[in-house]
Amino acid sequence: MKFGDCQIDHIIPKDITDDALLLLTEHFGLPDDFDLHAPQNLAPICVSCNGPGGKGNTTYDSPLYLTQLHKATRLRPAVIARAKAIGRSGKVAEHLLEVINTDLDEEDARREFLEHAPAVVQILSMLGDSLADHRSFSRLEIEVDRFGSEQGVIVSLDERGRTTAALLEEVCEADLGSALREPIVQLLRQVDTRVVDHFEHRDRDNPLSAGPPVRDWFVIELESLDFHRDGQQIEFTAGGVFEGSLSASLTRSNSAGEGLEDLQGDVVVTGTFSTSVFWDPASALSDLEAGDCVIDAWGVDDFALA
Repeated sequence: MKFGDCQIDHIIPKDITDDALLLLTEHFGLPDDFDLHAPQNLAPICVSCNGPGGKGNTTYDSPLYLTQLHKATRLRPAVIARAKAIGRSGKVAEHLLEVINTDLDEEDARREFLEHAPAVVQILSMLGDSLADHRSFSRLEIEVDRFGSEQGVIVSLDERGRTTAALLEEVCEADLGSALREPIVQLLRQVDTRVVDHFEHRDRDNPLSAGPPVRDWFVIELESLDFHRDGQQIEFTAGGVFEGSLSASLTRSNSAGEGLEDLQGDVVVTGTFSTSVFWDPASALSDLEAGDCVIDAWGVDDFALA
């Protein structure tokens, strides 16, 4: 989203009642002096989602809230450091920040920007060819099963990535969504398998049996896209990051050993992935062959079973 479209959201609403905050503090194990306005309770949100018809001020005791609070707490030092750095910025940074926050829908501001911005781009290119590049953002909806379920993929590409996407579309006559479908399906299956494995090896003294995980939310961002010739084929390589919250139904023997107890497990997973897609110029157009999708880095935060 555009910088000007981003607002700061209170994860636990700032106008929550004292009684409700006390209950959430106990439920989530928050410190007694938990500050609603501190970075550990703040997150970015777009204007439309934060407006009257957006998220509202309803608070739930679901693991999703705890997930968001944990993430905000983890990022707190970086947020504070960046905010302090802005406060120490010099005149150049001050003016650039003013430009970033300018409403370009205003005719005069837009005219001035178009008049002077090319000079800034020229200066950046003189400092380094890569500095004048920019990232473009789009979103794909990829069908991931026979029931028509879709997984959103945020596409963030630099100039090389945009060139590769254009090659796919104009030369191979294959859109990026179709090229990524099989790798994304592979990625989701691998995540599900790892989550089940995590739950079933969580407690070796009293093993759990896990059902198929359900993705409460799952975000995939494609950050790189490139191509090169590999023998008679053209290999398209892609990479990115993912983050999501998953839950699964769990079963194990009860403490008395006289039956089974049903539980629910909740985890948040993060990681990076890479994949390849191949095209043989001698083959039919849009006839792409998907390679393996590999999880290069993996992290999992576990929450108490309920």
